[in-house]
Amino acid sequence: MERNGRLSINRFLCLYIIANTTQFLGFTSRTEQNRSGLLMVAALLMDKRTLRKQCYSLAGRERRNPFSSRVNSRIGDCSSDKNTSRQQHSLMAHRVVVIGGGLAGLSTAYHLLEKSPSSDITIIDQQSPGAGGASAVAGGLLHPLSPKGKLAYKGIEGLATSNKLIQAASQFEDNVVLRNKIYRIAMNEATADRFQKTAVDFPEFATWMEPDCSTIGKGDDDDAWEGQYFSREKNVLGALKLSNGCKVLHMESYLKGLWSYCESIGSGTKKWTTYEDNDSTNSDETWKERLAEYDCVVFAAGSGLFQSSLLNQTEYPITLVRGQSIEMTMKDEQIGWNAILCGKYVNPLLEKGRVNIGATHEWKEEALTPDEVEAELKERSYDFASGPWDNGTIDRITCGYRVQSNRGPKGRLPIVGNIESSLHHNSWVFTGLSGRGILYHGIYGDLLSNLILEKTSKDSDIETMNWWRCQ
Repeated sequence: MERNGRLSINRFLCLYIIANTTQFLGFTSRTEQNRSGLLMVAALLMDKRTLRKQCYSLAGRERRNPFSSRVNSRIGDCSSDKNTSRQQHSLMAHRVVVIGGGLAGLSTAYHLLEKSPSSDITIIDQQSPGAGGASAVAGGLLHPLSPKGKLAYKGIEGLATSNKLIQAASQFEDNVVLRNKIYRIAMNEATADRFQKTAVDFPEFATWMEPDCSTIGKGDDDDAWEGQYFSREKNVLGALKLSNGCKVLHMESYLKGLWSYCESIGSGTKKWTTYEDNDSTNSDETWKERLAEYDCVVFAAGSGLFQSSLLNQTEYPITLVRGQSIEMTMKDEQIGWNAILCGKYVNPLLEKGRVNIGATHEWKEEALTPDEVEAELKERSYDFASGPWDNGTIDRITCGYRVQSNRGPKGRLPIVGNIESSLHHNSWVFTGLSGRGILYHGIYGDLLSNLILEKTSKDSDIETMNWWRCQ
């Protein structure tokens, strides 16, 4: 059978080459035409494997879907400029639906539109832009450091890319950035020593501050707050001031502004669709019908993907974590509060004199009661943020669920890549941002868009991004 197969292939190749050679050469003499064609056949058959590879490559290139679910097996191949142009052209009419309008979903939409402006993008979410999900109630702290003051994996790249998205959102919303500084508080000598080393290692964005620093109270408006803070909080040994790209975001304004930017670019259609999560609208058949008109589906709805059973939680190395935060109004506060971070965080809200303190980390199915939330957050933050507790009243408690990925050698990284789903033949996932959603949503939305558009090259971070497939 193998010999007959080879003979059959050879006959096919001979006929294919002779036919094409005859058309290509265009000789007037039939004798010269036949002789030249046969000589070419003989030469090419000397390397039959190469010829077969080229023929199959040509045939496959005609059939290839640029959104193929087999893209992961081809990652690392560098396409020529000609092939890239052909792929970009074929993407012009493609329709992409992103399930989830939080940090992951909007970053993916942003990067797809930047690279393939003619794509049609639809966001499906339970809420209007900026109104719901864990992203809308996140602390809004953008910085590149781990809790111990070390640089997080891809921290510098994440900071730069997130700031690019923030600039885009700020074109449409006025209150995206609330502060341009964050203070990481040291409560013991060991932490103070680590933070001082961080300031030496990364002077471009980190500055160590002693409580009696001579510069406190001088300079810009935030420095007046520094003097007030250090004079009040006697247990604090110092702070690492993070600036130059480190920011505090008003999450609702950021998400709304980023979607408005997406709507403003590209020539394709952009649509935001809301749905109710109930038994009649959440069946597999309903979702199949809802997604059938699209060429590509991106599952990016965070915890909602698993709570609504769009994805099976047991198939991913994740845990759903409930977080509750307290919003407070401070009495007679003349100076706007800044963001401080020491395990828990206290960050400013949009209105002057209001702060957000959070968040709990709840693993149990039953949520903490409001009294339990207040007791836990006060116990964990009072020593470095007594001001809000002594001079404020609680307005409300917010709650959100985040998808926390398992910890690996490089920390908790997002889950990004192509997946098998019964709901759509060409499915992708972007979830598991954990506690670094604002830092990581930009670079991994960028990576996912490259995977979808087949723009990933050999120097990409795909090996690291496949960590979750081996868990």
